[in-house]
Amino acid sequence: MKRILFYIVLAVTLAACQKSQTLEERALELCAYIPDHELLETSRDYMTPDFYAVLDTMFHHLPAEDAMDHDWLYYFVTGNGGTIPNYEVAKVEQTDKDRAVATIAVRQVWKNGSFDPESGIKEHLLYMERVNGQWLMSDFDGHKDDCIRYLRSY
Repeated sequence: MKRILFYIVLAVTLAACQKSQTLEERALELCAYIPDHELLETSRDYMTPDFYAVLDTMFHHLPAEDAMDHDWLYYFVTGNGGTIPNYEVAKVEQTDKDRAVATIAVRQVWKNGSFDPESGIKEHLLYMERVNGQWLMSDFDGHKDDCIRYLRSY
């Protein structure tokens, strides 16, 4: 009986580890679709419909000078410096069965592969939601609310 109980606990533990690893891998995959200077059409498949819709409105359906006033919109991760973000998933916390938050550590790397060790690593929050069985990006650093606030005042 103890042996059966041991195997049940072991199986549950392994399943939990595998689930966490899957969320970490998915979070890292979603990082490739974080808007940076532009919102790519291919991002639609990796974002919840509401998050994509609000970003699409901000990036593509407002006069450029309006959106340009909001640096956070064009520089989600890299800023205005010509670097390429290097992503690492620091941790993922599943908040309920269909939502999770990933802490993403980002180091800016120059196009030649070098980086300034003094510039450090910045952490960002990538929010995920399971839609039709697939984990999608539902927000990034609270920018969804930033966009909604701006659109309400527009």
